[in-house]
Amino acid sequence: MSEMQQAGNGSVALTRETLTPSVQRIGGRDIEITFLGENTYGQPTWIMWNADEPFLIGMLCQGKMGYHFEQRTSSGTMLHENISLSRVQRALGG
Repeated sequence: MSEMQQAGNGSVALTRETLTPSVQRIGGRDIEITFLGENTYGQPTWIMWNADEPFLIGMLCQGKMGYHFEQRTSSGTMLHENISLSRVQRALGG
C-alpha cells in the first residue's frame, strides 16, 4: 500500500506516516488527520480533530471489509462499520 490512500478526486487522503498530522479540507471545514499506527487487532488507525478548535471528531480504523468510523456527534457517538472512504467523507459533511 502506498504512503497516501485516496478515494478519488478531492476526497479523504490517509497517510501512513505515524504521528504526523495532516490538515485536509472536507465538507467546508479543515480536519486534522493523524495516523496512530496499528491497534490491538492489527488494523491501521487514524484520529481526526477539528483543525480550528481542539475537539475530537472521531477515530477511523481500516478493517478487512472497509473502514470503521467512530464519530463524535452532538447527540452522542455514532459507529459506522464496513464503509468506504467516500462514505466517511459524507459522514464528515463532505
